[in-house]
Amino acid sequence: MSSVSHHTLFRNINYRSDAEYVVKVAKFLLTPVGIWPLYGDDSTSSKIKTVLQTSLIFSLMCFLLVPHIIYTFFDAEDLTRYMKVIAAQVFSLLGIIKFWTMIINKNKIKHCLQQVEMQYRDVKCEEDRMVMIRNAKIGRQFTVMYLGLLYGGALPYHIIMPLVAEKIVKEDNTTHLPLPYLSDYIFFVVESSPFYEILFVTQILFSTIILSTNCGVYSLIATCVMHACCLFEIARRQLETVVLNGTNNLHEGFGRVIKQHLQALRFAEMIENSLNVVFLSEMVGCTIIICFLEYGVFKEWEDNQIFGTIIYFILMVSILVNVFTLSTIGERLKEESEKIGETSYFIDWYTLPAKNMSNLIMVMVRSSRPSALTAGKMFDVSLQSFCDVCKTSAAYFNFIRMVAA
Repeated sequence: MSSVSHHTLFRNINYRSDAEYVVKVAKFLLTPVGIWPLYGDDSTSSKIKTVLQTSLIFSLMCFLLVPHIIYTFFDAEDLTRYMKVIAAQVFSLLGIIKFWTMIINKNKIKHCLQQVEMQYRDVKCEEDRMVMIRNAKIGRQFTVMYLGLLYGGALPYHIIMPLVAEKIVKEDNTTHLPLPYLSDYIFFVVESSPFYEILFVTQILFSTIILSTNCGVYSLIATCVMHACCLFEIARRQLETVVLNGTNNLHEGFGRVIKQHLQALRFAEMIENSLNVVFLSEMVGCTIIICFLEYGVFKEWEDNQIFGTIIYFILMVSILVNVFTLSTIGERLKEESEKIGETSYFIDWYTLPAKNMSNLIMVMVRSSRPSALTAGKMFDVSLQSFCDVCKTSAAYFNFIRMVAA
């Protein structure tokens, strides 16, 4: 049986479960906050439910973040305290940016996810399907690693550190634990019990919502970018197969390669256009967060607070891993989109009939402009940008030390 016939006869009957496996983690994290693109339908009641849910979640985020910012600017006792809490504010702000990006670009991201399911359905052979599954597993491994580090650092920061921190003395000489987010609620007093205890638990729950939003969007990014990488890999495999099969059906074979290559390019472009604002906020925001976490590690170590030092260090490592992973998948996307051009050159192209050379040249020319993730269309997300984040955060850290000295 010829390769073409084999491709024609292949049907992926498990395409729904394959597509579900790809997006399972992101769907689990983003559905409760109402920003999963495939959540609900086009009915009026579903739209109203989504608007109410997202409005409630956004209000809860603001209820946590705004009083925290007010406290920082008007009630922070010294510069050191301000420096140690600013990272939490920037992280919360990143969560809100991602939240609104998902809402504004819902239709674009929904189209991307629908394309994933269609591509699993239309895969041409079992080998191509395994390439897609393998890349999906890599995307999930990135996600699990990030979730473990971030939850392992953020939850102790919000729960355990207030329990071991120095207690706040009230005017009546009673004491209470500091809130996870030191806040100034202008219109009401929070010191009285049981309101204070309720607010303590509420802040932990609201911070978990922001944490889940950050993690869910990150999982979606890792999933979609790794899927784009596998589309380029499949196009490269198909090109090699066309040449190995000889001169039979070359025109049809090159047609499939070009179609697959264009599909990969368009999918990568959809991801970049939908989420480049997230990439920009992530690179800039994480640079700020890292430098303030470095300062937190420095101050906790200077004050002989071993537990605090460990928590700040874990948080710093988790954010560094976040930036490194995002940069790595951006670099991999760029490399995969370039490899098909390299493959076009290194195959035995000189043995092909002259009438097929134009198809091969088309692939080469298009590969000369590789797909890439950009941060707000300003710079590529790559390993070079990770190095820039590390250098910039170190420079800011030295500046903060001089200011706070």
